[in-house]
Amino acid sequence: MALMSGTPVFLLSTILLAGGLAGCETVTTAPTDSHLAGSWNLDKAASDNPEAKIAAAMSVAQAQLKHRLARYGTDPDDTRAAAAGDAPDSPDYTYDTPEDYRYGNPGRVGPDFRGLRSQLRQELMPPKSLQLDVAGDLVTISSDQLPPRDYRLGERVSRIDEYGTAIISVTWSHEMFELNYKYTSHASHSVTYQVDPGTGALTVTEEINDPTIGKITLRSVYRRGAPANS
Repeated sequence: MALMSGTPVFLLSTILLAGGLAGCETVTTAPTDSHLAGSWNLDKAASDNPEAKIAAAMSVAQAQLKHRLARYGTDPDDTRAAAAGDAPDSPDYTYDTPEDYRYGNPGRVGPDFRGLRSQLRQELMPPKSLQLDVAGDLVTISSDQLPPRDYRLGERVSRIDEYGTAIISVTWSHEMFELNYKYTSHASHSVTYQVDPGTGALTVTEEINDPTIGKITLRSVYRRGAPANS
């Protein structure tokens, strides 16, 4: 999920599509009072816990699916699900129908929650450090010493990552910088960067709206010059 929260390693392609953003006010430069530029380190204690957020959303989605399956006489806790094993990368057959095991042809009636959990972790785990550079209409973001990415106002970026294919729009809303990802899977993901002028802290807010599990909102707090929490 080739986002700033930890998935740039699996980036497959990036295509810049020139042109204005439909429905958005034309912006030619960043606001002078954004205060975003500089080096930032994660304050883990002041930030949301991504593992807890993901686990809570997954638990609700799985409970809803189990309830639906129970209405049709399917036992989602059938012991045959143990055949999938405990390895994190093994297939998750928990919600396959029992008949599919009999004929050796798993037919999924529910999503691959294990795979989805892995994708969400790639999307939402915040980097320990950020470097933000703002120059006119260009914002450059690098995280955890990975190669930087450039985002230019008035362009759209098409990107393929492990979460799917997305069109990314780049906007400023007053002093807040925002990236909006629209995936072909109908999932969406927004990332905003905003500095509180009173505290000087940078808040990175990520919101994923996934067709399977719904909405997850995660806030990560960064501070200038403070050591990243382990």
